[in-house]
Amino acid sequence: MQEMAAVQVWNTCGYVRLSREDGDKEESNSVTGQKDLIRDYLSRHPELRECDMKVDDGFTGSNFQRPGFQAMMELVKAKKINCIVVKDLSRFGRDHLEAGEYIERLFPFLHVRFIAINDNYDSLHPHAESDEIMLPFKNLINEAYCRDTSVKIRSQLEIKRQRGDFIGSFAVFGYKKDPSDHHKLVIDEYAADVVRDIFNWKLDGISAIDIAARLTASGIPTPMDYKLSQGMRYTTAFRRKERSEWSAGMVLRILKNPVYTGVLQQGRVTTPGYRVKRIIHKPRDQWAVVEDCHEPLIDKSEFETAQRVLAMDTRTAEAGQPVELFSGMVYCGECGGPMVRKTVPSGKKKYVYFVCGAHKDRKECYSHALRVEALNDIVLEALQGHIREVIDLSELMELTDIAKLHQANVQKIQARLTQKQEEIERCQKLLRSLYENLADGIIDKNEYQELKSTYQDRRSQAEEQAEFLREEMGRELDNSANNHWIEQFIKHRNIVSLDRRIVVTLIERVLIFRDRRVEIVYRWHNEFEWQAELVEQAQKLLPEKEAV
Repeated sequence: MQEMAAVQVWNTCGYVRLSREDGDKEESNSVTGQKDLIRDYLSRHPELRECDMKVDDGFTGSNFQRPGFQAMMELVKAKKINCIVVKDLSRFGRDHLEAGEYIERLFPFLHVRFIAINDNYDSLHPHAESDEIMLPFKNLINEAYCRDTSVKIRSQLEIKRQRGDFIGSFAVFGYKKDPSDHHKLVIDEYAADVVRDIFNWKLDGISAIDIAARLTASGIPTPMDYKLSQGMRYTTAFRRKERSEWSAGMVLRILKNPVYTGVLQQGRVTTPGYRVKRIIHKPRDQWAVVEDCHEPLIDKSEFETAQRVLAMDTRTAEAGQPVELFSGMVYCGECGGPMVRKTVPSGKKKYVYFVCGAHKDRKECYSHALRVEALNDIVLEALQGHIREVIDLSELMELTDIAKLHQANVQKIQARLTQKQEEIERCQKLLRSLYENLADGIIDKNEYQELKSTYQDRRSQAEEQAEFLREEMGRELDNSANNHWIEQFIKHRNIVSLDRRIVVTLIERVLIFRDRRVEIVYRWHNEFEWQAELVEQAQKLLPEKEAV
């Protein structure tokens, strides 16, 4: 009696993949469900011996850079398995080119049997060759599904960004996700206090390096360590120590982030497509920027001041010491260049002057200087006077009906803008009718060119004037709705000395001229002049008995 041929035993590895990014439905494609399906199939095919089960939970099928898949391929290369079983082709991968490369070329070369249960595909079966004709089409369908899902997800995320929903994986340091709505941010009081300290120290003149040193010395956890301490599954390639330390870069990222003013800036980067993961930085005008999305930690005026301070070329004289009072703010009134500090020893004393940098370095401009102490006294007295002027202006604004004047100005500007828009439309109509007049013989070519040039010039001039009026209306609306700058001066009404915070908050720059004259350009000086002019106009409109 002829002996029966021995049945080959296949060392089998099941492969499971799930990704919500691909639009997978958890109820039908769950990890447990796929495992059960594969093991049920193996139980009905005793020649398939389960050696392992690899899982990629949360990895897209658009590429094969997945840890579970790569681990399975290492088993193949080590000849520990020679059969792979998946639920269906979409679980294996959604890139039809790479999937086809594995199934049709690499696996046959390595003598690896491949089985896709729900697609009824088994590379060992005699009809596998005919099935391979349909295989590329099935892979193409899977890839098309992945592409379609990617487009839908992108559009849904963009809608969420535009309406101010937070879609990041982790909330920025200082906030946490609202437990009742993970698309909203709420204040995390512990981290928020750290953020406020960072801004306060910066406005007091402390450098980013020294702020980082203070935080580390105080045992304040870095944003990364804080996330880990809260039980978040946060990973980064930059981790080098068990407990990380604050750096100047961390501090600067916090100081430059407008999220702390209640603004969400999202969609700053993208990728060319679902298959290409190269990061592309989008132009600023394509970002999704939404104001007042959450409670601010930092007042907008303080944030703007911090950005001004960061833009200045300021240095600390000694490590751990704040910058000098006027550092980065004093300029030569003659040449416009920066004034630099110069220390002049005299006996046992040292005198510090501001001198023109252009003259000191290149012998240009004029040789003029002013002692730091004298500048301090001049600026303090002038600032005290300007604060009194702002207070007087504020009181006059309350006594006069500025709101009506603002409204009248807006209406006047709107009327002028409407007139300019009508003029632009008239020029457009005239330009369109010129060609008809030329075709009908009403005008000749020379007249056509001359009139065309005239109407185009008129249109361009009207468009420029209309743009100027729009800007003027914007300023008018801003000034009518936002007088927060007045509060910045009033809250310092009792100052008797200067500090770095007061200087950078209220002063834009200081100019020193060769005749020792000092000119101070205050912050919001345009708003001050604008409101003062409006008050003057309002007073002229009042009856003489009511005039202030």
